[in-house]
Amino acid sequence: MSIIIVDKQVVHYEVFGRGRPVLFLHGWLGSWRYWYPTIEVVSAQFRTYSFDFWGFGDSNSTQRGPVSIQSYSDQVIRFLDEMGVDNVTLVGHSMGGMVALKTAINHPKRISRVAAIGAPIDGNSLSWLLKLTDRPLLADAFATLPWLRRSLFRFFLGQTNDPTVSEVIDDSLKSSGTTLRRAVSSMWRTDLRPELPRLQVPTLIVQGGRDDIVHPNQADLFGDVSVADVVVMPESRHFPFLDESVVFNDLLLRFLKQDSPRPALPVYLQQSTVMR
Repeated sequence: MSIIIVDKQVVHYEVFGRGRPVLFLHGWLGSWRYWYPTIEVVSAQFRTYSFDFWGFGDSNSTQRGPVSIQSYSDQVIRFLDEMGVDNVTLVGHSMGGMVALKTAINHPKRISRVAAIGAPIDGNSLSWLLKLTDRPLLADAFATLPWLRRSLFRFFLGQTNDPTVSEVIDDSLKSSGTTLRRAVSSMWRTDLRPELPRLQVPTLIVQGGRDDIVHPNQADLFGDVSVADVVVMPESRHFPFLDESVVFNDLLLRFLKQDSPRPALPVYLQQSTVMR
């Protein structure tokens, strides 16, 4: 485990592989760890980074500063500064996908490409179950009742046999109720739709067709975004990279390796996609 101090707070991160840099961003209630099966594949050809957002996993939070999509976007840039990385591809899931898009919009010279998986673009697309955790009583229950948090995360992950699930769930217990509530509150109240026209870098949007955490209609919001390709994986729920890992990994690697703005999709994927 590696750590750095960013803005006087501990940030836990991991680095694997060699090549062009790719930074993976996790979602709400998670940590870097659930990206590990994907990182294993990608790091064979790229230098992969991943860290825990402040207040999640093994990254500390003093709780003095704001917990928000903007503050996590700032953390991305500060992390890149500390690592000496000038330009990177971002791959973010759920809350991390929202952060990735926000960062790419505001820092196009630092972000070469961005992939957002199961990301809420309009925060109101979050399921009612997540919105409930905006209430202090339920957020505090998450902090004091580990079985409740385990049950919710198990529901999010669905039926997967991935051996890292137990470790992922253990990491989910490390966030305080305050962090969880503030993060959900910021997601719910963030609407990136007015900012999408400013998106300049090649973009890949992946949405699970059976996603019950973020409404699948978020994929429809990119119809007029010229730099974006949209892929809907109809058999996936909220974690396409776990639900259909082989298909997802092939899609992501094609996107990462393309030099042209618009990657060509394999034929077997075109039956499961909604493309511009």
